[in-house]
Amino acid sequence: MVINKDIISRVIFGFVFAIIFARVLLPVFIKYLKSKMPGYYEQEKDIDVLIKRQKERFRSQYGLGAFDPKYYSSTSTPDSQEVANDTKTLPTNEMKEIYQESQWGGGVIVKEIQLEITKNYSYTVAESKIQTFISIVEKKNYLNYLNDSNRKSKTSLKNYLLTLFILFNLCDEIREKKFYLLSNIARKLNITDYELAIALQMKMLLLIAPKKNLKEDRIYADNYVLNQYAEDTFNESRELIARKEANLWAKSPSMLFEELSLTLNFASIMSPVPKILNRKDIENAYLVLGVSKDQSLEEIKKVYKKIALQKHPDKIVSQKLPKIIERKAIDKFNKIQEALEIIVENKK
Repeated sequence: MVINKDIISRVIFGFVFAIIFARVLLPVFIKYLKSKMPGYYEQEKDIDVLIKRQKERFRSQYGLGAFDPKYYSSTSTPDSQEVANDTKTLPTNEMKEIYQESQWGGGVIVKEIQLEITKNYSYTVAESKIQTFISIVEKKNYLNYLNDSNRKSKTSLKNYLLTLFILFNLCDEIREKKFYLLSNIARKLNITDYELAIALQMKMLLLIAPKKNLKEDRIYADNYVLNQYAEDTFNESRELIARKEANLWAKSPSMLFEELSLTLNFASIMSPVPKILNRKDIENAYLVLGVSKDQSLEEIKKVYKKIALQKHPDKIVSQKLPKIIERKAIDKFNKIQEALEIIVENKK
């Protein structure tokens, strides 16, 4: 059978065209159709445009009109005729004061927050991300949680905004289960990522527990559950922390972690240990006790005794912990005891 070359070329051309259509033209056409559908929203890819739109939307919502730095500046005054023609853009006195106090327009606070995070936590954050955060602070009136003296102090204001920014990021990382800043802070505190994440999660859930009727197993979950709560619930809890601790944070960002001490203790108790598969699983037994196979049996027993002084069931019960924490702590100690028994058996 003779195949016409013209037919072959047409088939190849058709095949290539079909691939181009499916890969290039079809997605463009579908995107165009979607854009015409009611309620369509496409996330803004340009962060600067996003920030600008956010600020314009917030100001419109609060009746402040479009943003214009000259109306906020303490050194320049807009022409009276210009003001008369554009009265809708004038901010309230409160917004003027907030803008001048924090120097958001000059970017001083933004730069200082960047510098502090880089210096203290070895984490680089984009200026655009902080600008977006500032927009949220403005919308939600977070500065109202500070007393008058802290609002007038540039140092206190910077400490508060820095701590609030850290809180925002830690919460988002826990929800997404992707640890960056959280890992650096945990390392600085000499604890695990798990302990810091669970401790903050507990703190947030404890604050909203009475209102949401949360049960103990939800509050003291030993896995990450923040992403299971609605955005409104998540934001409400975060705002409760900010309102409660704002003036402490104004003293120093470290106060955020000092106030986490109780739930950090709970998280330490709940931190998982490697699972021992059977009575011959010597490798995981060493990991549970945090010892090495090169250590003598006497040295290993000393490590066990040190752990037992802190985590023996009698010690745990005397702390009057929440019942679910108590049960998990006792279960963890039983695993530690099992690990010692396996090591002793294998060392004989």
